[in-house]
Amino acid sequence: MLELFDLELAKARLSVSQAESELKRVERMQDKRYGVGIDLTLCDTIRGAHRRVCEAREHLTKIKTSNMG
Repeated sequence: MLELFDLELAKARLSVSQAESELKRVERMQDKRYGVGIDLTLCDTIRGAHRRVCEAREHLTKIKTSNMG
């Protein structure tokens, strides 16, 4: 009877360990995905800033050209 109890106890411990490992793995995935979201947002912000710089330069060039002519 004691061996059966030890076996069931071992199975339960293994189940707990596996469940904890899975939880940690999923939490790491969530953290990584959140990090990627931040990176994508940052890339969009940089892209938008670059576009605004280009537009401002074009506008400045147009003003300079129209003032010369």
